[in-house]
Amino acid sequence: MEDFKGKVAVITGAASGIGKALARHCVAQGMNVAIADLYLEGLSALAQELETQGAQVVSASVDVSDMAAMQAFAERCVAELGAVSLLFNNAGILQVGQTWEHTAGEWEKILSVNVMGVVNGLTAFVPGMIAAGMPAQIVNTGSVGSLVAAPGMAQYTACKMAVRGITESLAYDLAAAGPHIDVSLLCPGPVSTPISDGLLGIAAGSEESAANVRMMEEQPDFITADECAARVFKAIRERRFWIFTHPFSEYYRRNSAAIADGINPVFTDVVFDEGL
Repeated sequence: MEDFKGKVAVITGAASGIGKALARHCVAQGMNVAIADLYLEGLSALAQELETQGAQVVSASVDVSDMAAMQAFAERCVAELGAVSLLFNNAGILQVGQTWEHTAGEWEKILSVNVMGVVNGLTAFVPGMIAAGMPAQIVNTGSVGSLVAAPGMAQYTACKMAVRGITESLAYDLAAAGPHIDVSLLCPGPVSTPISDGLLGIAAGSEESAANVRMMEEQPDFITADECAARVFKAIRERRFWIFTHPFSEYYRRNSAAIADGINPVFTDVVFDEGL
């Protein structure tokens, strides 16, 4: 996609962080947007902000793990805004801890949002995008964890590796079905967002949350959510499948070579390429 003006974008997990920045960037490109989240205060504030900039906005409280809710959201989007050209399956939650410590309920919760939320977004929106026959793009939010496992991150890694597999298969399926829908996997590196607020006991939208994000912005390698969104749109224009906000090609080559050689895994911190 290169021409965004007047077209429709859908963003889940839109009330904060990367999703909020993506929604703002969509409107800056002249798009109308459908935004979904369960953080209603942040969602309402974002909808008002985007409407004041002249965008048509559909705003909805949607649990992405609920297929019926996602289907209803998709139908409302098309009825009020028209065919969808840009779909961001972005909603996600974070949970950390030792692999054996998570309960079955905790596993079900994170899988229902981080994996089934993507699946439900695809099921609800892709048939209509195919039928519309217009150039379109789907961006699923993965992570560095889509390619690299890490200690204390079993749940998140499992989810994001699953999203990678789903997204690659989707790209193959759509390439066979027709050439007008591109697919991307967004693998953000360190981005200053409030995704860890729940783990830290910080209230969404609070001054403490904002201060935590500002603190992240001062750390090495971190970029703002707005910069992340800018890099995403650059990749969309270039029709790239892999969207790395922080490429780590040399690190990944070494890991891949170790796998090919049958070497047992030993974790080392991800090293991002120079010159980001």
